[in-house]
Amino acid sequence: MKSMPKAVFVASGIISGLCLITLLLYFAVITPSFGMWFYYWQYDVNNTYNVVNMRPDDLHEVTRHMIRYMQGHLNRDTGLQIMTVVGGIPRLFFSDIEIRHMVDVYDLFAIGFIIRNVAAILLVFCTAVFAIFGRSRLRHLFAGWQIASVAVFTALAILAVTIAINWHHAFVIFHEIFFDNDYWILDRRVDLLINIVPYDFFITISLVIGGFFAAGLAAIFGVATILKGRFAKSR
Repeated sequence: MKSMPKAVFVASGIISGLCLITLLLYFAVITPSFGMWFYYWQYDVNNTYNVVNMRPDDLHEVTRHMIRYMQGHLNRDTGLQIMTVVGGIPRLFFSDIEIRHMVDVYDLFAIGFIIRNVAAILLVFCTAVFAIFGRSRLRHLFAGWQIASVAVFTALAILAVTIAINWHHAFVIFHEIFFDNDYWILDRRVDLLINIVPYDFFITISLVIGGFFAAGLAAIFGVATILKGRFAKSR
């Protein structure tokens, strides 16, 4: 076992780095997506309470319900709908087309949870390779983190520039990739969902996710560089 080739440790290090980055992306996405702080902020910035003609407490209740739904705590097909008050009149918040779209969103997050779990298992497995075969190999683990973080950061930078050139086109392409229907095309005159998460909401959440992700990548690279140097010296 001690004669395992160097390539095994290099590959394990890179896979470990990619898994760590996958977990970073997951947390970058859910931090604003599931955080009421982000919705409070955007509702104030976008004047959402007046746009949808709802009291803050009522809209916050709907939002918390929607977040619980996206987290998978409610029934996929029937759990989203909620009674609220709009313009002083009691009514169901979500329309049929909004529910159909949110079922697709529910499925996307469900896939995300599976990817998170697989990445966590692979991260533990790949890291265990180094724990089992000794301290002297750890430099390959942190070298893998460096390689993965630089590669992903480069890809992120290219993607960011591409999106910045034409945000609307990128927004449409994103939905066409992840949704196989047009339920995401809502009418702000009748659909409340598009009014609580309007176009500007998605621009801001993309920037927040990208900022968190980029900062995390820089942190991974920095930590990996320091630890790689220390373990290289300790050989």
